[in-house]
Amino acid sequence: MEFVYETSVTRADALRELCERWGVEPAVRVVALDEAFGRVTAEDVRAVCSLPVKRSSKRDGIAVRSADFAHGLPDTSGWRRGRDFAQADTGDDFPDAFDAVIAVEDIAYEADGALRITNDDLDVRPGTAVNPCGSIVRAGDVIVPVHTRLTPELVAALAVGGHAQVRVLERPVVAYLPTGSELVPYGSYPQRGQNLEANGLMVRGMLGAWGAEVRCYPIVRDDREALEAALDRALEAADIVLINGGSSRGEEDFNARLLEQRGSYFRHGVRAIPGRPVGMALIDGTPVVNVPGPVLAAFLCMDWLIKGLVAHYLGVPVPQRQTVRARLAEEVKKPAGFERLSRVALSPDGEGGLTCTPLPFGLGVANTLRESDGMLVLPLGCTEAEAGELVEVELLKPLELIERGACR
Repeated sequence: MEFVYETSVTRADALRELCERWGVEPAVRVVALDEAFGRVTAEDVRAVCSLPVKRSSKRDGIAVRSADFAHGLPDTSGWRRGRDFAQADTGDDFPDAFDAVIAVEDIAYEADGALRITNDDLDVRPGTAVNPCGSIVRAGDVIVPVHTRLTPELVAALAVGGHAQVRVLERPVVAYLPTGSELVPYGSYPQRGQNLEANGLMVRGMLGAWGAEVRCYPIVRDDREALEAALDRALEAADIVLINGGSSRGEEDFNARLLEQRGSYFRHGVRAIPGRPVGMALIDGTPVVNVPGPVLAAFLCMDWLIKGLVAHYLGVPVPQRQTVRARLAEEVKKPAGFERLSRVALSPDGEGGLTCTPLPFGLGVANTLRESDGMLVLPLGCTEAEAGELVEVELLKPLELIERGACR
């Protein structure tokens, strides 16, 4: 389908328009805590118990009566364990007869077993070194708010609050349909005129990291009836459908036209390069996205659009990459009416900063992916960024690898 600038939209508007029209209603399920990592809470989760239940010791030492210290340090030479003091290890409860704790560093035992306090400046009052009831967690308090992605530490916090399971949102099911008569499965040895279907692996990995469930369908040949039948199957099974390939102006690029004909809402084209020929539709209330076929363009569509749709479904913020400031090594030009998303290499400049070098077009997919350290986004309206300019770069690799000048 031909790209028409006047009917295209910005990346931000494309995501907003789809989300506004998509009636998201995630189902809810209960999962055990050991299955909850990465899931998103369906409700505020409150503690069902308090910890400590009564109280506990803040440190290793002995529990004592603060009243015995009201007039200074008492004579402890005749004190007996269990009557005048008790053992109190960190986190442990101790008998109700005692109301304060002295650290083990402030006491000693004589050869005959007599207790001696070694800190002459010791100040013991009611509650000294004692965790009161509920100081770790209090029954009824919100441990994890609704629409929060559960990290390992938050899952542990749920266990501390008395939970063994938690209500979470079902993961969005995303169907992936690779299309193209030239495609053969990865792992094949391609013959003349064939191309390897590799995007499915990238799609599966990216969606899994964002919290979606992926269903990859077999390759669909460039046949209108076969494409429509595959789309219908995917619509029945998925919350989001991705059709990879056939989004541009090739003779067999049926997919964008199919979305236009079937969709209650349809857009084709975004004002960003690379990856302009993205098709977006709502078909029977389900978002269907025609993802460009080339690996680098498919990555970008996944990164700004599909990631946003998954986040919208789960009610969580769109994941953001770490950014760094770097000095541009060379001039970058672009059309004013488009964003430009440029992969760049970063290197230490020897003065504690970073140098940013745009990767050239024509470098090849494998070389480009290997050399990419970050993404430089130049906004609509501007036509160039000058050499020496300080720019913001989204990291595609860990910063520590770049700062160390890791071998590529």
